[in-house]
Amino acid sequence: MINTGVLATIKGSTYNQFGKEILSTQIRFSMLRAMFVVDHEVQRTLDPNRRREIRDFIIDALEKKEHFYFSPFVFSSRGGIKEVEGRFELAPGNKIYVLDGQHRSEALLSAINYLQANKEQSEVEGNYSKALELGTYIQSLEAYPVAMQVYLDLNQQEERQLFTDYNTERKEAHTGQVMKFNQRDAYIELTREVTQLIGNKFEIETDRARLTNQNSAVTSTVTMRKCLIALFEGILTPKSGEPYYRNCKKAEVPKIAKQFFESWITLFPKGMENRKVYVSGLSGIQIALALTVYSLTRNQVTHIEAIGMLKKLNRRCTWKHDDPIFAHMYDTATGQIKNNSTSTAIKKTMLEFLRVIEEEKGRSRDQ
Repeated sequence: MINTGVLATIKGSTYNQFGKEILSTQIRFSMLRAMFVVDHEVQRTLDPNRRREIRDFIIDALEKKEHFYFSPFVFSSRGGIKEVEGRFELAPGNKIYVLDGQHRSEALLSAINYLQANKEQSEVEGNYSKALELGTYIQSLEAYPVAMQVYLDLNQQEERQLFTDYNTERKEAHTGQVMKFNQRDAYIELTREVTQLIGNKFEIETDRARLTNQNSAVTSTVTMRKCLIALFEGILTPKSGEPYYRNCKKAEVPKIAKQFFESWITLFPKGMENRKVYVSGLSGIQIALALTVYSLTRNQVTHIEAIGMLKKLNRRCTWKHDDPIFAHMYDTATGQIKNNSTSTAIKKTMLEFLRVIEEEKGRSRDQ
């Protein structure tokens, strides 16, 4: 891209998709950030936590001298980009509107601001070698080549529809991608470690967070992380910061985590991934099991002992949608479980699991 002082000239090529003309190009981030704006009538509100996650991923990659990659950002020019003699021009005063890439763009800018602040602080402290290193990071981000697809002739209503389509298809994938690349979250690291150990026991989805009935995976890494947080801390709400492992020692955590997920092999029925027949592949059920283990450990029971107690559920539970244990979520009209992953549903399911386990323990004592 060449900025002439009068207009911006963009190199690239166009193609048609579903009757819409799209410019495919690549420019430096330092140039892009002067060109694009966010239309809040099209875009949703920025999620600061998501921006921070991506920013931390970027900075971590820089510190490790590793490359990081983003899929193409998507913009709309609303007719502001014109093709003139084989080149594309964005006239002064015109902007391009982000449709997909808002959080990545803001994360890149946030990373630059964060590094700039640290660079200035290093200079104040006289740590010039650190300041120089941070300066190279900033330069690399300003020069970061952003691959772009720019719709040339969408109107605002078409932008809204395209934004909805993008996020309907990709919102669940995003969290899975964070699970792959985030290296600053202890529970994500633990999830990756356990996945490597048990990945040959049953299929685990590593890209998407939500599994459909057509997906053959038993669980996802996103759900596994939620299970681990419930297992060790009894928390169902979003977790940030360092873990606080309760009722066990930190050194025991990997073994406990592995054993919990391995217990599913004998706990759940064959075909456990079939969500049309069994509830075992539903995230709310899996998290409720983890919360059950945590609740048992509050009564002077170790995690390993509590995981063993889950086997008592098989004496009473068929793991089918219409099993009485899941009556609080069962929809008679569809014959399926509904809303299993809300905090309220998970807690009710956990209480049902505890009830059955206590009843079965009582029967064992009476015999």
